[in-house]
Amino acid sequence: MNFIFGMIVLALTIIAVRVIWTTLWQTLTFLKSAIRRIQLKMAQRNLKSISPVTMPCLPAQADWDIMAESVRYEIQRRNTGLDREANRLDAQLQAKLKTLELIKADIQIAKLEQELQKVRPAVLVQVPEAKKRKRTKASEPVVSGENVSTVPHQVHQLRAALKGGAVKVDNANGIVRH
Repeated sequence: MNFIFGMIVLALTIIAVRVIWTTLWQTLTFLKSAIRRIQLKMAQRNLKSISPVTMPCLPAQADWDIMAESVRYEIQRRNTGLDREANRLDAQLQAKLKTLELIKADIQIAKLEQELQKVRPAVLVQVPEAKKRKRTKASEPVVSGENVSTVPHQVHQLRAALKGGAVKVDNANGIVRH
C-alpha cells in the first residue's frame, strides 16, 4: 500500500513540477517578447527623431503633380485644427482690443466732461428787486463762484446751455448759438 501511495505522490510531484516549469517558461517567454517590443519601439522613435525621412524607390514613373497635391492636402488637413485655434485666438484678441478702445473712449469722455464742468460759467442768479411794473432790460446778474463778464445777448444762450438744450458752438469766435 505504501508503494501505491508513493507512486501517487511521485506522479503528483512530477505533474506539479511540469506545471510549474511550463508556467515559468511561458512567463519568461512573455517577458522576453515584451522587452523586445519595448526596445523595438524605442529604437524606432530614436530613428524617426534622428534620421531624415527618405522616400523609397518607386517601381514606376511617378506623377509628381498628383503627389504634390496629396502632400498639400495632407498638410492642410493637419493644419486645420491649428487654423481654427488661431482664428479663435485672433477673435478673442480683437474683442479685447475693442473693449480696451471703449474703455479709453469712456476715460476720454469723462475727462472732457470734467473740463466742461470747469469751463462752464457759474449759475447766474438774478437778485429779485422790489415789485416794479416795468421790467428793465439791463438787470444786474449775480455770479456765484467766479467773476465772469457777460454780454447781455449771451445770457439767454448760457441759460439754455445750462438747461441742456441744443447748443452749437461757432468756431470762429466761440459764441454759443441755438
